Amino acid sequence: MRILVIGQGLAGTLASHFGLRKGWDVHVIDAGLPSASSVAAGMFNPMSFRRVIEAWEAEAHLQVMRQTFLELESITGSKLLFEMPIHKRLANSDYAALWKDKSTQLPWLGAPAAHWPTEGIVEGGGWVNLPLLLNLWRDRLKAEQRFELRGFQDQDAENLKRGQWDAIVDCRGTSAGIDGPLPCLDIRPYRGELLTIQHQNDGATPPQSHILNFGKWTIPLGGGQWRLGASYEWNQTDLEPSAETQQYLIDALHAAVPNMGAMTVTEHQVGLRPVSRDRRPAVGPYPGIPGWYVLNGLGTRGVLIGPRWARHLVDIIDGNATLTPETKPDRLLFSKP
Repeated sequence: MRILVIGQGLAGTLASHFGLRKGWDVHVIDAGLPSASSVAAGMFNPMSFRRVIEAWEAEAHLQVMRQTFLELESITGSKLLFEMPIHKRLANSDYAALWKDKSTQLPWLGAPAAHWPTEGIVEGGGWVNLPLLLNLWRDRLKAEQRFELRGFQDQDAENLKRGQWDAIVDCRGTSAGIDGPLPCLDIRPYRGELLTIQHQNDGATPPQSHILNFGKWTIPLGGGQWRLGASYEWNQTDLEPSAETQQYLIDALHAAVPNMGAMTVTEHQVGLRPVSRDRRPAVGPYPGIPGWYVLNGLGTRGVLIGPRWARHLVDIIDGNATLTPETKPDRLLFSKP
């Protein structure tokens, strides 16, 4: 099969990986616009902390996720997957009691330890170095003459109609369906800002052995660096870093880590996460257009759920899987204004 993938963020990278794994002739185009994946922290977590419940089909997603990123490590020759526990600060006694009760029911949860009495522990978490993966994958595609730095063109749709492509896989995130003749899917921008910080002198630091969640979170990168995030803003699309948000995140970190030493912000990034109205991805045929498929709406859990659904989409195209009702793209159709 000859496949055109539009967009080389996380979704497009995963879709092209699974297509190539089947032996297909896969080509990828990307407009070079800022993507959520290129600035994402890449964190994965099998738990939802608000109600202390397991994330959607956590075990199934984790299994495919581990296998996929280990495969990509082997292909790229670089370390991408970093598994480590997540420590959740327990804000009050009621939440601590709920956590303790849930820890007897859910395999991911550990009760507070003696040396961390105010933190519940989550196993099965970690992060993936998405910016590195995207760059390495693009280099591989270029070396195999499978990549073009350009946006979608009307000729691509014509080539699909004429059979020059067997399928198009649309992975354009929040921009999919906004312009042109495609039906519009209710994929909303969920704007987020995050920082990379560097420890400068003596004093306390965020933990280096685990991810700390205190309403915000820190991810240890090694070498005295951490990712600090994140903000969450619906339906805002500007990509300018905000000084107010930077100070908000730094203040939250100081409150979480008393006596913290001086930190320097070495990078301040902004991304637009593509999130569907029901927090489930769009996976399958684009409604009403033969041969056109979509993988979108991976949202804030893209690293966790993306591999499974990219593999599923490729199996659908290959005729080896059927549509899953809760991820069918046509459930998200709405009229353009």
